[in-house]
Amino acid sequence: MDEQTEEEIQAIFDEWKKAVGLALTVNAEVIAYDSASSTLKEIAAMRRTKFTKAKVDGITDAIVKDYKAGIKKGGSYCVEPIYEDLGNGYIRATTKQTFVPWLDDFSDEQRDAVMKIFIEGEKEGVYPLEMAKQVEEYFAGTRHRAQTAARTESQKIAQTARIDGYKESDVKYVQYITAADEKVRPTHEARHLKIYPINKAPWVGEYNCRCILTEADFVVEEEGAKVETDDSVIIRKEEVFVDG
Repeated sequence: MDEQTEEEIQAIFDEWKKAVGLALTVNAEVIAYDSASSTLKEIAAMRRTKFTKAKVDGITDAIVKDYKAGIKKGGSYCVEPIYEDLGNGYIRATTKQTFVPWLDDFSDEQRDAVMKIFIEGEKEGVYPLEMAKQVEEYFAGTRHRAQTAARTESQKIAQTARIDGYKESDVKYVQYITAADEKVRPTHEARHLKIYPINKAPWVGEYNCRCILTEADFVVEEEGAKVETDDSVIIRKEEVFVDG
């Protein structure tokens, strides 16, 4: 493959990354606004407090600003599990939020895969139409991964807007809720229905995660529900592999 072709392929993926980044940012604005709006309306109805569009706009603008800055750097802040080996076959699991350049990595991975198809095709004398077919099949294979990433980003933004809405409304406690099916990660299942102070709750939004945090002030203050002081959970070591 000559240098000009490589530069043209690189230019295509640079434009692809810009387009994806723009689409994600627009989606972030819509998701953040809808989530913040529904959360504040929910709390206002429960507590008979005033719902204002200014509060929704403020939450949305802050989230989009941070998200856009991350996309410009080639990724976003993601939630990752942290494991501590306790011995005797048990693991302590917590979560952390860290910046991951996943958009850059995904773009580079696709660019390299396409270049490999062309380079190997030229060496083996493969017709251009056949190489184009191989490229098409490659992208078809990555479609599900891209859709999962987009779904994870949407869920993460919605949850951030929800929590920001709770904080804006002075909510003190949140409850961890899973999808309660066979696909739930063991660490997430261990947190199901547990209640945490809003500033000490586990991060929600791991890759392809469907868990949410919901307001829990009433069950704590009126019903005396237990509040966790530690966001970590303990699972058996072999379950870490299931946790993915």
